[in-house]
Amino acid sequence: MVGQRRSLARLNDIAATTSLLSDSLVRVSLNLESVAGRLNNLEAQYIEFSDNYEQSKVELARLAQNIGGESQLTKAIDLARSGAGAAEITLATGIAEDEAQAIVKFHGSPKR
Repeated sequence: MVGQRRSLARLNDIAATTSLLSDSLVRVSLNLESVAGRLNNLEAQYIEFSDNYEQSKVELARLAQNIGGESQLTKAIDLARSGAGAAEITLATGIAEDEAQAIVKFHGSPKR
């Protein structure tokens, strides 16, 4: 009888430990699901940031190109105002001859 009580007590201890392990396993599974969800969110944010970064690089390059073009036009206008001809403006700025002629026509000093 004493042996049976010990066995029953031991069996109850094992059942309690198994129950605790089962509860712990459920908590760990829930935590892992939460971490997986957070990782998915971080991955989506990373992809969005990466796309935005690439778009920003393209826009920055485009802006730099436009600013360079605008400065060439500004230089061409200044040259025309100081009396330079279309050929000289084309050589100095690299703009097309027809553009240089138009700039001289509209911004050049009037011929006396």
